[in-house]
Amino acid sequence: MPATLLDTFQRLLRSPAFKFFLIGFLGLLLGIPLLFVMELTAQRDAQSRGVASEIALHWGQQQHLAGPFLVVPYTVKIYTLTGDKRVEEVVTRRAIFLPEKLDIEGRAGTQVLSRSIYDVTVYTSDLTLQGRFERPDMREVASEIVTVRWDEASFALGIADVAGIKEAGVLRLSSGDEVALEPSIGADALAMSGVHASLRASKVLTPAAAVVSGSPATGIEPFDFEISLKLSGSSGLQFAPAARTTTVKLASDWPHPSFYGSFLPVDRKVDAAGFTASWTVPHLARSVPQSMSVGAGESGPNVLFSYLFGVSFQTPVDFYSLVVRALKYGMMFIAVAFMTVFLMELLAGKRVHPVQYLFTGVALIFFFVLLLSFAEHIGFAPAYALASLVTAGQLGLYVGSVLESKRRGLWMCGLLLFIFGLLYLILQLEDYALLAGAVAGFLMLSAVMFLTLRVDWSGGGLKQDAGTGAATTG
Repeated sequence: MPATLLDTFQRLLRSPAFKFFLIGFLGLLLGIPLLFVMELTAQRDAQSRGVASEIALHWGQQQHLAGPFLVVPYTVKIYTLTGDKRVEEVVTRRAIFLPEKLDIEGRAGTQVLSRSIYDVTVYTSDLTLQGRFERPDMREVASEIVTVRWDEASFALGIADVAGIKEAGVLRLSSGDEVALEPSIGADALAMSGVHASLRASKVLTPAAAVVSGSPATGIEPFDFEISLKLSGSSGLQFAPAARTTTVKLASDWPHPSFYGSFLPVDRKVDAAGFTASWTVPHLARSVPQSMSVGAGESGPNVLFSYLFGVSFQTPVDFYSLVVRALKYGMMFIAVAFMTVFLMELLAGKRVHPVQYLFTGVALIFFFVLLLSFAEHIGFAPAYALASLVTAGQLGLYVGSVLESKRRGLWMCGLLLFIFGLLYLILQLEDYALLAGAVAGFLMLSAVMFLTLRVDWSGGGLKQDAGTGAATTG
């Protein structure tokens, strides 16, 4: 009886079923180093983004233009209760008036800056802003105004990163005035960076220096404006629809634009030489009034930030994300390789040691390490081709040597090249990647199921043909 149990146990250890579950367990263990490779990819991606942020810090970060605005300080009375006393206080607020129309036209020239092995796309844009302000009416902003300080009125333009300003032209007004731009937005209450120009000495300002409550007449006449900027930045360029009607026309030599934000171009043309795009945004498309007040908790023109639109100058292919997507199919790679070796082992009648299965799996994991390291230097597609050829050649030679069969080694090499090619196609099908991967996995599972129909899982290998006694796979 003990001998029978021992024989049964030894037969179990030699059975294909035990070998199948053993290599399955090895495959699961190899998921651990796959996670390490995924973490390595994330670290390299973070390092790449850190280099991009450092370059952007010196060259210019992602830019957006908000405005221009007409900013007019005014005072109102507020009443508070201190104990049982009613206290009157005069506070200063700022009225914000948006332009009636705003036309932005510009061109962005791009270049690639390199640091170590990382490349970052940056741009320098030449922008011209033209538009018109109508006569501001303080009655649209507040009632019971004490005074309006028209002589402190200013023209303000919000710019995300003022360090990116390379040249700032003057503000040209239809009155014939040319007003120099000054640093800062000109009003801390606006809570944004930018530039401003004082209208104190311009002809658009009427002689009135202050308006008392009950006399809400304006102190600024309607005027047209024009301003030119040379602005450098990285990653993207966005605009806020500040006017009742905002139009933007932008051209660039960047051939891979990504248009994003609250509004897409109404017209665009993209080719190898670059792109041209135009936007038109009416005020009905944004829930922002033409006049507002800043102070006492009001958000003011900052509400325009939720309506930004523009273009991204990012590189079209982020190979780190592609490597991560490829890694998600890593377990399928290992399973296919193990099952292929397993079937060849049964057909050849040669025993393949579990350690040799382990070496096969580790070689496949190194495929992803090679892919990541090569991609940082030569790009994703060439790196994928090189890593595929090296890994398939290595495993074909190894499996052929283990099974002492050049033909089976060539089969292994060819199958791996097919699987690598299939994965590459799946990675290119962004919208259909899940569908393609599911179909491919289902077909491979079906192939394995039917190829192993003749396997004697509890015996020593393949079932014997009843007529000849020869081993067969059916």
